[in-house]
Amino acid sequence: MDLTAIIRVSNKYGADPELVLAGGGNTSVKDHDTLYIKCSGAGLATIDENGFVPVGRALLDKTLTKQYPADDAGREAAFLQDVMAARSIPGETRRPSVEALLHHLFPQRYVVHLHPALINGLTCGKDGEHRLRELFGGSALWIPLTRPGLVLGKVCHQAMGKYYAETGQNAQLVFLENHGIFIAANTEQEISEILEGAVAKLKSAVVQHPDTQYSHIPDPAALAEVVRKTGASHIAFRASPMLLKMLQSQETANDLMQPFSPDQIVYCGVRPIYVSSPGEIEPGELHRKVLLVQGVGAFALGQSEKEAETAALLFIDAVKIAVYARSFGGPQPLDDDMIQFIVSWEAESYRQKEAKR
Repeated sequence: MDLTAIIRVSNKYGADPELVLAGGGNTSVKDHDTLYIKCSGAGLATIDENGFVPVGRALLDKTLTKQYPADDAGREAAFLQDVMAARSIPGETRRPSVEALLHHLFPQRYVVHLHPALINGLTCGKDGEHRLRELFGGSALWIPLTRPGLVLGKVCHQAMGKYYAETGQNAQLVFLENHGIFIAANTEQEISEILEGAVAKLKSAVVQHPDTQYSHIPDPAALAEVVRKTGASHIAFRASPMLLKMLQSQETANDLMQPFSPDQIVYCGVRPIYVSSPGEIEPGELHRKVLLVQGVGAFALGQSEKEAETAALLFIDAVKIAVYARSFGGPQPLDDDMIQFIVSWEAESYRQKEAKR
């Protein structure tokens, strides 16, 4: 299969920091028999033909009707085994994206999955579904918060089937609560038009925009105390007028204390720690990847410069989501049950290992 177009699409969106951060997002192209899906660990900005794994669609289809173990761990392990077995090349070592099944469900040739802050302002908003219907009418599909992996695939399969029955059309624009957006089309131009149209509608609905400029230089005394208390070898600092306002108290910082999306858990950890001064940090807090200090800013900790900078990048993305969500009923983070599932999900553990490379 010619992958030129999907590589071009992937590189275009992957190079735009307003759309893709770190290893976020995935893309695919398909024909009747085979899905070429981005492999885990590949970055969209630089992906080439080696970043796509061919997967047999008939075998993916069988996962929708196969009986799997009832428990989360058993179900997802067996499902993963089947997805890996569906790879078309004998001896293949590359791992398909965890969303391979969702890409397969769309009949359109090209599929792009992204989770930028603006879009997640809606998907992580308390009134997200209601506002989606106001802004997009019947042109977009909303998927409620659902366990990722096989369960999400089955929920989307049912919802997309219902959408087709009601409209006579295949879904092209799907919003996943606390997750992001899927766009499907048969041409590059259609993908671009659908994405640009969605972004324009959301921008028209936003009443408050997040800061775009951040300081990267912390107060020397605060930095020294953070280093002393955490033992961190690598620290990335961020501060802005809006962030400092959000960090005025534990109460005003609440919108930042629970993750909005799986990506945030992967790169920033489950929750940051909030203190009124660096002196309150408990020794050995390196396992907490983000420290929020009242009147100072955010410190992202890592075992490497890349890990610290990526944590800072995704934390600021969470700040943007919190601000954008104010236009869609207020921020609604992941619930505790979903957080626990993602923390224990093998697919996300794999992504964390890949992120440290």
